[in-house]
Amino acid sequence: MYALIGALTLFLILVTFHEYGHYSVARYFKIKIIKFSIGFGPDLYKWKNKDDVRFSLSAIPFGGYVAFHDPADKENYSKLNPEEKKYVLANRPALERSLVVLAGPIYNFILAFFVFTFVGLFIPKQSDMVSAQVAEIDEQKFYEVVAVNNIEIDSVQSLEIELLNLTGLTGNIEIELFDYKDQNQIYLNKDVTDLKFEEGQSPSKFFGILPFPDFKPRIEYVENESTAELVGFSAGDKIISINQESISSMYQATTALNTYGQQLAVSIERDGKSFSISLPSKQEGTSYGLRLGPEPNSLSTSVVFGFYQTIFWIKNTFKFLFKTLNGTMGFENLSGPVGIAKVAGDSLVSGLIPFLLLLGILSISLGAFNLLPLPMLDGGQFLFILVEKLKGSPISLKLKAALMNLSFLLVLTLFVFVMMNDIARII
Repeated sequence: MYALIGALTLFLILVTFHEYGHYSVARYFKIKIIKFSIGFGPDLYKWKNKDDVRFSLSAIPFGGYVAFHDPADKENYSKLNPEEKKYVLANRPALERSLVVLAGPIYNFILAFFVFTFVGLFIPKQSDMVSAQVAEIDEQKFYEVVAVNNIEIDSVQSLEIELLNLTGLTGNIEIELFDYKDQNQIYLNKDVTDLKFEEGQSPSKFFGILPFPDFKPRIEYVENESTAELVGFSAGDKIISINQESISSMYQATTALNTYGQQLAVSIERDGKSFSISLPSKQEGTSYGLRLGPEPNSLSTSVVFGFYQTIFWIKNTFKFLFKTLNGTMGFENLSGPVGIAKVAGDSLVSGLIPFLLLLGILSISLGAFNLLPLPMLDGGQFLFILVEKLKGSPISLKLKAALMNLSFLLVLTLFVFVMMNDIARII
């Protein structure tokens, strides 16, 4: 039940927003619109607005469309007066048509940005450091994951993505770690030839790495009459450095503050001002009387988080699409409606934030997929406009129809394939 509710909710939001992109830009240019449909097939519910545009919720919930007048439909096109024909999509300048076509994917990217920004308001300010336990070395210790094949790692997501990108490579790869306790670099070398992750297995788990996100530290609580209070610490202080070593994560701060027999010079920020506080050395088994907590995101940092996440997922979605199409990443990794429904249901049960994160990622996936240069997709329609502009004349209707039919068969084949993948995973 949750899977069905989650999938339908995702479908309605993503498709509606995508098609509204086409609709709103067309309306801006006063282009004639016939129909705005969510789903395909027979109308389950329909109504018309004052501009005579028919809105409908259709029976087959696998997409949607905005229908425009087509000069090839001579019967209906002939009913338009000369002024109305001027505002038929096919008769508008190439720039206007391109913007209408591309508006759907762009709106999907915009939706993802706002979703990620909203999510950013409810999570702490993340560090640029990823802490992890590594079974192969010592699962009782914590390490910073520095790089994978010399590519810097700054989040758990980037770690998972870079490990996933190893699919299709051969030979050895290098994972660089840093041991904060012993202050030394550690290098893991792994053979990734014929690498294949099991269903539901995260790449990091496959390599024996248990990562967790780290956060910007601040002082959450100071005990009354404690050492921390006596030297001048207050709740809300942001820790900048300890003994001149820059602090960017909870783990770094905790490790430094648990040092025994050493005086600590702690640089903090309070109310926009920076200053240093000296902590006396402590004996083993004693405490300074303060508790660390993550620094909350502000609206500005949430916007930055939203922008970063949007760019991150756009870049990696196109990378995965390319690797899938060129054969370096198998089609068995793709999921269709059944797989998405399961993930949507799981995220819905997990809470609002996981569900919204899934919504943002799928919105980007939908936008990226629609930019593929297949005639029945937005990317293919844009390619038609570009070719016509370059050659100075329209592409023949017969050629367009043939290419549309071919692309429809390709998309249908892909749809059937991913459905079979999903069913096989469940069985």
